[in-house]
Amino acid sequence: MKSAGYVVLLAIAGCSQGVCRSIGSAPGTAPNPGAAAEEPVTAALVNSGEQEVLDEEITPLRKGGRHLIAEPPDDAEEVTYAAWIAAAGLAAQNRQPPPAAPPGFTLRAVRGRDLWVLSEDGTRRRGAAAVVLRVGAAVPLIVEAPHTFFDRGTLPVALAIFEAQRARALLVNTSHRYGGGPNPRNASADEDGAEGGRPNLGAAVGGGRNPGHTADGDESTEGAGGEDGGDEAVDGNTTQDGAQGTGGSARGDNRASRERLIASLAFADVAHAERSFFLSVHRALLQSFPGTPTVQLHGFQDRSAPNAAIIASAVGHGAALDRLLAPLRAIINEGKVLAYPTEIDRLGGATNVQARWSRQMGAPFYHVEMSRTLRDKLIADTDFRRRFAAAFSGPTVGTSRMRDPG
Repeated sequence: MKSAGYVVLLAIAGCSQGVCRSIGSAPGTAPNPGAAAEEPVTAALVNSGEQEVLDEEITPLRKGGRHLIAEPPDDAEEVTYAAWIAAAGLAAQNRQPPPAAPPGFTLRAVRGRDLWVLSEDGTRRRGAAAVVLRVGAAVPLIVEAPHTFFDRGTLPVALAIFEAQRARALLVNTSHRYGGGPNPRNASADEDGAEGGRPNLGAAVGGGRNPGHTADGDESTEGAGGEDGGDEAVDGNTTQDGAQGTGGSARGDNRASRERLIASLAFADVAHAERSFFLSVHRALLQSFPGTPTVQLHGFQDRSAPNAAIIASAVGHGAALDRLLAPLRAIINEGKVLAYPTEIDRLGGATNVQARWSRQMGAPFYHVEMSRTLRDKLIADTDFRRRFAAAFSGPTVGTSRMRDPG
């Protein structure tokens, strides 16, 4: 069922001819069948410094986000916020003045760059996403990283893809997928969409970090990586039903903590929450730019799929997974790039809400899971990360690069 915000957004942010672009020659149409034989155009291996600039812009917006309890927008706010995002996307494309931000949000131009950053203004931290829009000419592509505190390395990879592909939009989460609580005991290896990734509420309440563990996503290094879910442990004093052992808090405090966790987990994971600022951005951008492909990045621990470096899936009108797999396989050898569900039956993002909305709105969606070993290499090896990012031109084959109206 469409939300009230989405229905209103259809009326507010409609597309006009010559403004919205989509897959193929007309909005909503698939690429030319002959394009399947077309070789993906490799993006330039640039080093313009854009990644470093954006990392500096985004890092303050994420600061403290690992412990932040996110809040979703209400009906009225969702309408206003989504309309702002949609209008900003069109204004960026056409080099028009940016629209006024709604209360609690801000839009600022990045000095010396054709980039806008849309975010919360700091008056009230709610875990709303950080959005980057490319101004003027851009490739119709949305790059998303919804678990940057949990999936180590997905932020720098997303920044690299955004730059290499000259993508229209970048979307990054600013709060943790478990709503500020510790990693649930059975949420193994960030298995997005898999039953193993369902949170165990009892195990999560009252726990803390293992005293002997150093998280990957320490506040001082969030921009460089983020934490990986499989590396966190629940405090050993926490029992399965959530009651703390000797020296724990009173039962009433524990019950309140449990209720708080249950409420926050309902929408903390923006890749699965039915309502979030992150999802509002995704839908608004697809409304302004119909048929635009999305690439969404995730991570898994090696033990979850020992024979895989990448597990990729694709849904939606015009999606062609081979266009992504072929260039990635040219970079990552030894049969490590697998297609879901034909080559592996897990980690396919089957319950991803952005994937569902892309499919409903007639746009391709590519879900990319990367192993911990691969992500570590991408973090450490800048040249490899650039070549990896350049391989993501496949999903944009058949799309039109935006002419710069300026």
